[in-house]
Amino acid sequence: MTTKFFSRTFAADAQLRQKLCLLLSLFLISSLFSQTVLAQNVKNNWDELMKIKPGLKLSIKTKTGQKFGGKVTAVTADSITLSTAKTPGGDVELKRQEIAEIRKKSGARTAGYAALLGGVGMAGGYGIGYSVGNATDARFRPEYPIMAVGAAVGAIVGAITGSRGEVIYKAP
Repeated sequence: MTTKFFSRTFAADAQLRQKLCLLLSLFLISSLFSQTVLAQNVKNNWDELMKIKPGLKLSIKTKTGQKFGGKVTAVTADSITLSTAKTPGGDVELKRQEIAEIRKKSGARTAGYAALLGGVGMAGGYGIGYSVGNATDARFRPEYPIMAVGAAVGAIVGAITGSRGEVIYKAP
């Protein structure tokens, strides 16, 4: 009996639906920027790094703040060698003690983050657009343009986040 009463009240009360939809969309958008959603599994095990095959694209940040990017040519117990186009001679050898962080670059990771966060942005945009349309009694349906904007913003944020690469080593 209570369920029937609640469902009839909920269906009849447009303001309640608008508020619920707005709260849901704000929750989705806030989770977009949440650190737990974007958290990465940080590793500080050099032995795992020694298993990397030559030719993999890496981005290395040193403790002094310098950044190097290139393909791995060799990894030893105390250093890593990258083949870069920017340095004279083409190869850079970095000592383990100098390295602060190593990231693995991947186009698939960038596309994955863009798709995931684009979908979240699209859902949030639709919810906001639906709420705005019902609140203002608009003659057109504003949720579709706002949904497209939300998807675009989410995809851009996802592409930027994903392009940073996956952390595969961080100095202790």
